Amino acid sequence: MRAHPETADTDLSGDPKEAIVALVRAGRDREAEDRARDWAGTHPGEAFGHAVLGSLLLGRGLAGEALPHLALAARLAPRAAEVQVNHGLALAETGDPQAALACYDRALELSPSCLPALTNRGGALEALGRPEEALESYDTALALCPDHAKALYNRGNALRDLGRQEEALGSYARALALAPDYAFARVNRGIVLADLGRSGEAEAEARQALAAAPGLPQALDLVARCLLARNADPAEAMALVERSLALDDGVEAKRLFVACATRLPARALAGGLAGHLTRALAEPWDRPERLAATAALVLESDPVVGPCLDRAVAAWPADIDAATLFGPAGPAPLGAQQLLTALLESGPVCAVPLERLCTLARRALLALAEAGDAGVTADPDALRFFAALAVQCHVNEYAFAATDDEERRAAALAAGLGEAGTSVLSLLAAAAYLPLADLPDASALAEAPWPPAARHVLAVQVREVLAERALRRTMPRLTPIEDEVSLRVRRQYEEHPYPRWTRTAPADAPQGLDGFLRRRFPRAPLAPRGGSGRLDVLVAGCGSGRHTLETARRFRGAEVLAVDLSLASLAYAKRKAAEAGAANIRFAQADILALGSLDRRFDLIESSGVLHHLADPHAGWRTLAGLLRPGGVMRLGFYSALARRDIPRARVLLQMRGYAPTTPSLRRCRQELLSLPQGDPLRRLLMQDVFTISGCRDLFFHVSEHTVTLPDIADFLARHGLTFLGFDIEPETLADYMRRFPDDPAATDLGHWHDYETEHQDTFLEMYQFWIQKNPY
Repeated sequence: MRAHPETADTDLSGDPKEAIVALVRAGRDREAEDRARDWAGTHPGEAFGHAVLGSLLLGRGLAGEALPHLALAARLAPRAAEVQVNHGLALAETGDPQAALACYDRALELSPSCLPALTNRGGALEALGRPEEALESYDTALALCPDHAKALYNRGNALRDLGRQEEALGSYARALALAPDYAFARVNRGIVLADLGRSGEAEAEARQALAAAPGLPQALDLVARCLLARNADPAEAMALVERSLALDDGVEAKRLFVACATRLPARALAGGLAGHLTRALAEPWDRPERLAATAALVLESDPVVGPCLDRAVAAWPADIDAATLFGPAGPAPLGAQQLLTALLESGPVCAVPLERLCTLARRALLALAEAGDAGVTADPDALRFFAALAVQCHVNEYAFAATDDEERRAAALAAGLGEAGTSVLSLLAAAAYLPLADLPDASALAEAPWPPAARHVLAVQVREVLAERALRRTMPRLTPIEDEVSLRVRRQYEEHPYPRWTRTAPADAPQGLDGFLRRRFPRAPLAPRGGSGRLDVLVAGCGSGRHTLETARRFRGAEVLAVDLSLASLAYAKRKAAEAGAANIRFAQADILALGSLDRRFDLIESSGVLHHLADPHAGWRTLAGLLRPGGVMRLGFYSALARRDIPRARVLLQMRGYAPTTPSLRRCRQELLSLPQGDPLRRLLMQDVFTISGCRDLFFHVSEHTVTLPDIADFLARHGLTFLGFDIEPETLADYMRRFPDDPAATDLGHWHDYETEHQDTFLEMYQFWIQKNPY
């Protein structure tokens, strides 16, 4: 912190310009700012006042206010390198690194040895996704001044972005040798150590950073990350995350909150943390399904929701009237419980007690609508709950149990929705039982005046669905679809697009693929790809598009081609990508087996949970490998034969009981699965997929599915010049593997992994998700 001399020590009696400079040197910036503003006002054609005022505003973090003054100063004094640098800083801070780079280049033309221009030029190049050039700029600065701590720190950042972690560690260490209290350098050095699996050293760096800067959010985040990595008390990590969120509300802290919340008991998340939990679902802070089960457990102890859950579970499957279910206060308190409504709108509820409550609440809504309950209709909180319930029913594809009588009554309400005087309760009740977009007058219904809660339901159930239907009609087709199995798979996903999702995880700043992989798999035998700034990406089997969107936002320079068999899935994916502003994705219909005809090659190919549905998964894999450039990378997902050992038996049992892959049959099938006793081995299969119709069909009734083993994968890789880089897997599992097999520090020995999976058969219960690289030669 700058020292502030006594006022009497500063002589302000001379030249006004010199007085302003004296105030700046004395640390009396606000007085200097006032005088500089006056001078700029009285001498608008002179650079001095604008330059000083702009730099002082910039120093206060007011880049937007500083920018016009610095832009004018740069025009009035085009040969002043310092002014050009400050103008560049203001442009960079306001989100225009390209224009900032031009300013730094002009400053270097005027003064080739200008260190601020060189270091800030590197920062602009990093922001533009050009870390190699940024590194050159930092190295030039360090050649002029080897002891420049900020340049060393920035050099470490560029090296980290390039995936050169050991070199980055050295650069940070040099910066810290010059400035031991350089907290940001300590944090970033700790992040690299954590990426390398050296969490103990990383935590030590983060704690030293906190000693130097107790309020540094990045240091708090890193300590929390290290605590979670070594399975320490999640409550300690959560306390650090709470402090970080209060200071900065950053993306990493939000992600860590989710990680902590899934490890903490539900009682620890009540009270003060419930607000964060609600935001984490609504914004969201990660994929909402990561928190769905946790949020449902928290609601079980909620003073409003908990008693309703108890009454619903106790009554199930018998009917229960609204007064008994909701209690004396009615449904309004449920609508005022923001965590409940956020959960219902963010994705499938994924908890049996909450599903029971929602099912019985829907029956109560139907009865209230038929009775024309004016009290409920006039209560915005009650409408808020019922609207969230209708959204939940749409999201889970009307998976809740429904009697024939309920469906008949709901259809009667739906048939009368276009009539004058239709109540909002009738609209919400109909929306909770059937898709409003299928009604003949759906468009007119969506344009009618409704209360806010109902308008949201109509946006989700009508406007968005009709938009997808329009997108289907214009979707390009890249290849014919002629294979018999591909045609059957397409039919399944046209009927039930999968997976259902509403929100995706927040995006970090885009990063280079090489750096991403080197940080993810620091000891893997990764060959540098090099190449231009453009990254050609193929998502083969994009489904409903969530992972495609995450990939498009994750990688710098990504231009994504996303293909799928199903037009329904593609239309959903394209609508969601447009909502997110992702202009770098092109969607098209195609069969993976026919993609060999494409006259294109790709740097990255992703096909997760897709190839095992083909008639010949290996044929599809060979086709994709042929589309990969030398040195290119693939991310694949296959079902594990060992982890899914009980699925075939479950399928046989369900088919023997007469269940079929239709919505009514799947709805009944789900109820039997959810009612399995605790000792039944099939209960381990009650994953989140069971809570939607499409998920249940995908899990138990898929038209084509193969499983593989790790030796199968290893054999394919050896025969096709492909190198295994590593699994996408939970850190706790990876740490356990490393303890079991310390002779495999890269964690790339598939023989060892096969032994580990044999010992822990549910390790890959969802699927094998892994990265491989094609031989670059």
